[in-house]
Amino acid sequence: MDTIDEKEDNTTETPQEQPLKKGHVIKKAKKRPIQEMTREELEERVRQLEAHNVQLKNCLAKCTKGENANQEHDSRKKAEKRKFDFSKHSKRHILLKFLYLGWDYQGYAVQEDTGATIEAHVMEALLKTKLIESRETSNYHRCGRTDKGVSAFGQVISITVRSNVDTGIGLVLPNGEKPDSVEENLDKEIKYVNILNKVLPADIRMLAWCPVKEGFSARFDCSQRTYKYFFPKGDLRIQAMNHAAQLLVGEHDYRNLCKMDVGNGVVNFKRSISRFEIEHVHQISGKVEGAISKNGQYGKCEVGGHDFNCTEMKGELPLKSLNDTSDIILEKRKGNAVAVERDLNVSDVEGSDKLINSSGITGNKMYIATIEGQAFLWHQVRAMMAMLVLVGEGKEEPGVVQELLDIQTHPRKPQYSLASEIPLNLYETKFEGVDWHWEEEALRDVISHLQQIWAGLAIRETMLQTMIEDLKNQYYNTFENEDQTRKFEFKNQSHILVAGPRAKVYRPLFDRPKCESLEERVDHYVKKNRLDPDIMLKMAN
Repeated sequence: MDTIDEKEDNTTETPQEQPLKKGHVIKKAKKRPIQEMTREELEERVRQLEAHNVQLKNCLAKCTKGENANQEHDSRKKAEKRKFDFSKHSKRHILLKFLYLGWDYQGYAVQEDTGATIEAHVMEALLKTKLIESRETSNYHRCGRTDKGVSAFGQVISITVRSNVDTGIGLVLPNGEKPDSVEENLDKEIKYVNILNKVLPADIRMLAWCPVKEGFSARFDCSQRTYKYFFPKGDLRIQAMNHAAQLLVGEHDYRNLCKMDVGNGVVNFKRSISRFEIEHVHQISGKVEGAISKNGQYGKCEVGGHDFNCTEMKGELPLKSLNDTSDIILEKRKGNAVAVERDLNVSDVEGSDKLINSSGITGNKMYIATIEGQAFLWHQVRAMMAMLVLVGEGKEEPGVVQELLDIQTHPRKPQYSLASEIPLNLYETKFEGVDWHWEEEALRDVISHLQQIWAGLAIRETMLQTMIEDLKNQYYNTFENEDQTRKFEFKNQSHILVAGPRAKVYRPLFDRPKCESLEERVDHYVKKNRLDPDIMLKMAN
């Protein structure tokens, strides 16, 4: 083997500066200090280093070129292998029902400046699983377009997807013809829910699907939409809120209870609400078993699967064993649990706001506002809930809703903040003649996913409840004023429901600045040539 020996003539050339030859073994050479070199020796060393640098660059370029060529070849090969021929497969029109927790998303609809939308993830999953070739060719419609932070349990889309079968409803064969039979064999069909859930985020879950006719639209064929709004009672007046809610039921012009989308041609604000009801989340009722006494002896009651220790009885009830079905109210009063026998549901009784669960921690009651209708305006539900919160706080009377619906007297909407989007959920959508197909394995997986999410949130809730209880006990032990204590417990809980600053002195709704009227907004867009000048006349006719 050729070698490079150490130099004995004390020149400045090192082995690293010599041309590299295949098979050479490089040994270290002695270097002269730079201070001892002559100008000619330094110039020679620079030239050698430059030549060596050129060699290294050429070698690196050859290696990189070879690697890039191999990578390009592999990429082309993989692309050819992945190419999917949709023309060889049948297609069918279906409905897909799914849920999502919208708290961390920028809304449902796709947006140009962000990918953090529900629709973007759904479309990506459909494309990735080769169920559709493109959105443009998929005959896609969505039932509802929820805003940033809003969730859904009953969102539905209609879309034409790839199919494995050759007979069935909404089916088109590879040759473009329709099958002679519409007989279904869903066991042989693609498991749409299962395969989509494998590529979707954990907080977006497909639930069920249903074959429908080719022209069926999730948007236009929806017969009813139901929204639910979840909120803590706090010090809200539930009865007054329910009274105001009933005034919203029926067909009305809701222009003062929505965000007017005139720029997109919406000038008709009449809608119909079939149901608006506020209920307690859980009815505590059921079989009551155990021995209790009126003289303070220890007793135990079981209600709805929860055990309660009762150390004090209210009322003249004799010592007895209760085996009948009754409703009871439990409230915390200076550390003692008080059991009261009633013939009413807990949710119907004022003063039953604090319930003791099996762990002994006092928690505030949660309520749900359920709103049903065929269609809703932009921000309509959040605007209506904002009004109900003002009524619940005692700042407005229920009649304020009736005044807002009177557009002749109040043609211009007073300025107010919308209710928070986080508690809102598009909970149910109904379609005539739709029979949802559920996949057992997929449904079990969805329940498991939601249980994991719930566990994480429940840990935080319990931690906060425990901290609140400890602070309350400290407060009770320090301050004996019971009225002050009761106000303290529920104060400010409703503030989370409506965003924006709160004035120290409340300004009545109709004393506030007003927005533009519908006619003024229409005139604005007509001048910009964005609306037909006769649009109001056409709407009236």
